[in-house]
Amino acid sequence: MGSRIDCGDLAVPLFVFPWEGSCHPAAEQAERDTVAWGAQYGLYPDEKYRQRVVRTRYGYLAARCYPRADRALLQVTADYCLWFFLADDLFVDRVDTVTPDTIAQLTAMIDVLDLDRVGERPIYGAAAWLDICRRLRMLLSPEHFQRFATGMRLWASTAGLQILNHVQPHPIRIGAYETIRRHTSGMNPCLALSDAANAGAVSAAEYYAPATQRLQLHANNVVSWSNDIQSLVVEARQPGQFRNMVTLYTADGTDLSRAVDTVADRVRAEIDHFAVLAERVRRSARTELCGYITGLQDWMRGYQDWYLLDTQRYGRAATEADDRAVAPGQRHERDRADH
Repeated sequence: MGSRIDCGDLAVPLFVFPWEGSCHPAAEQAERDTVAWGAQYGLYPDEKYRQRVVRTRYGYLAARCYPRADRALLQVTADYCLWFFLADDLFVDRVDTVTPDTIAQLTAMIDVLDLDRVGERPIYGAAAWLDICRRLRMLLSPEHFQRFATGMRLWASTAGLQILNHVQPHPIRIGAYETIRRHTSGMNPCLALSDAANAGAVSAAEYYAPATQRLQLHANNVVSWSNDIQSLVVEARQPGQFRNMVTLYTADGTDLSRAVDTVADRVRAEIDHFAVLAERVRRSARTELCGYITGLQDWMRGYQDWYLLDTQRYGRAATEADDRAVAPGQRHERDRADH
């Protein structure tokens, strides 16, 4: 594979869901409060970076994916979406992947979860991350918070595998990529909050049941793999750092448009598998589990609606305007682009 891939006038497929989408009535206020929260915690190095966040509309992502959450949970999930995308961009998904700070950045995020504090010399985003975790601990039971925390620990840990994928000269196989992607996407911690945003916490026995975990996997795949198509134009501008499911299919000579179609077909199959299994599980599910299944549907549809209706994160023009945004304290100037 070369250092770049030419996307030309790539047609991005549309995904249709057999359920309706929704948006939280407090979306606009959550959006304003999230932008202000990011400024409070010093997440914007300059006004250009703040405007980039405004264009992305993280508050609307939370409002579409948790449309029935109470106001406090909506706001902390909106703030989390802002923090996660910025942290993922800066610590994991970048051209200069490995720096002297890489391990310290990722372990600091795990330490916040494990120790409920930041280090003596807090790194970029650590104080904001601590605030998110403490607010979630107040809203969730200890066991429920640990479901979210486990997903985040796996994100930080699996980031090391993603970095290895980017720095090695040859692309990995699709199966290995799927393993990495399901954790580095950040979907598992997000989906772990879907019951709290609907009918209340699912019991541990129901949450970890094989059928429930399979539904979560389908939902994760739908969002992660569709994002691989929708972010392709952005990632193609990152030399040596654009390996995702689409480009892995092109590694054996497959035409780009055919590779997109292959991934799109796989996304649609995951939607179908989810719908069939969800109908079967709901027949004997308690109210909380039914709410969790609805929450998984909210995330799949909500992410797609956010991509189509709200965000400018993945547009070509916005991407070109956002080049070279660097967080405070980063040692190396990087050609920044969205993930």
